[in-house]
Amino acid sequence: MADKISVTTHHSYGSRVKQSAKNILFGIILVIVSIILLAWNEKNFIKTKKSLDEWAAVVVEASANELDSSLEGKEVHVYWETASSAEALKDESFWIVVDDLKLARTVEMYQWYEESHESCTDNYWWSEDCTTTYEYKKDRSDDHINSSNFYESAWHSNPTNWQYESAEREKTPITLWVYSLDWVFTKQLTNYTDINLNEQNVINPAGESNSSQEPSIDDNNNTYLYDNNDSSANTNFHINGNHIYIGSDENSPNVWDLRITFSSLKEWTVSVIWKQYNNHITSYPTSIEGKSIALLEQWVVSAETMFANAQDANKTMTWIIRLVGLLLMFAGFAMMFELIETLAKLLPFLANILWVGTRIIAFCLTLVVWFVTIGIAWIAVRPVIWISCLVVAAAWITLLVKKKKNGKSSSEASNTESTTNEEKIA
Repeated sequence: MADKISVTTHHSYGSRVKQSAKNILFGIILVIVSIILLAWNEKNFIKTKKSLDEWAAVVVEASANELDSSLEGKEVHVYWETASSAEALKDESFWIVVDDLKLARTVEMYQWYEESHESCTDNYWWSEDCTTTYEYKKDRSDDHINSSNFYESAWHSNPTNWQYESAEREKTPITLWVYSLDWVFTKQLTNYTDINLNEQNVINPAGESNSSQEPSIDDNNNTYLYDNNDSSANTNFHINGNHIYIGSDENSPNVWDLRITFSSLKEWTVSVIWKQYNNHITSYPTSIEGKSIALLEQWVVSAETMFANAQDANKTMTWIIRLVGLLLMFAGFAMMFELIETLAKLLPFLANILWVGTRIIAFCLTLVVWFVTIGIAWIAVRPVIWISCLVVAAAWITLLVKKKKNGKSSSEASNTESTTNEEKIA
């Protein structure tokens, strides 16, 4: 079976009009979703900013050397080296043992993935032929790629179950000297380093198997763990530096080969801001509904800098979502005008002009609604910004109306001049 398949479908003019009419509904839904997203985003930005301002005003410094009972229930800033007295972590499958804070196993499989590209060509009688090309490639991924959704899945099949899954283990508790970190902070500890497996007593689970029956594809293709059904040979099990490779040759991989990497999180100095509760540091609730604080950064970082970084991150994420909302809204308005373009296919030259024109109108409408939505979302807390957004939106509308009037006036003047010239000639 070829790894590239092209499929051509024919769409009559009537079916194109029908689909464009349906897209009006999809476009309306997309615009509504973008408005809701933008409104939520502005509200979340405001709530987060207010919460950070509130936290910054009440934070107090604490020492990790001893527990200060007078700080009970207060928001504290503390820094120290992470540690844990719990027993060493062990991966039960491969017997990897480390005395670090976390142990992560990342499993990647060499799999099929599908790419599709579509191109359409207009025909006589205003129909169109669309050719979709499906291309199948192979690469490693730690995600399960569902090949049942492929256009052609019989010869490009990925397993539904893996022999080994990615996993993470961590010691409990993880402490900053006298303080214990809640999970809301330990999940932010992600500074992993790879483990050199040559320094580990790695065990091949397949080598311990007592099964003499040949594994099947339904068994997740475990034949890669064996060599001609001889579990003592295990030539398909390789340790290459910081990873295990299960397959015949890593330089020439086959679909379903596995690469398993291990990494650990070592003790590290961190700075945190949160609420002191007994000897725990937990998230800090504020007066803003639904908002609590749990800030963590690597190394020794002052409370002032941590709050400034959090405010910057809040602004960055807000602008990212604003741009996403802008693109969704533009796509929605463009879909709403698609019916006009399709009807104009009766006159191809007119359709091309309308395509450009509707995109310009869609973009202008997007900017107006985008500014108005953001402006309205800021009414309660930032009246100046709200008014500014509405002024910008009004300016866009005024500019469009003025441009339309100028165009109409120019057309009337041209017609008047033409009439005058005709009268002189006569």
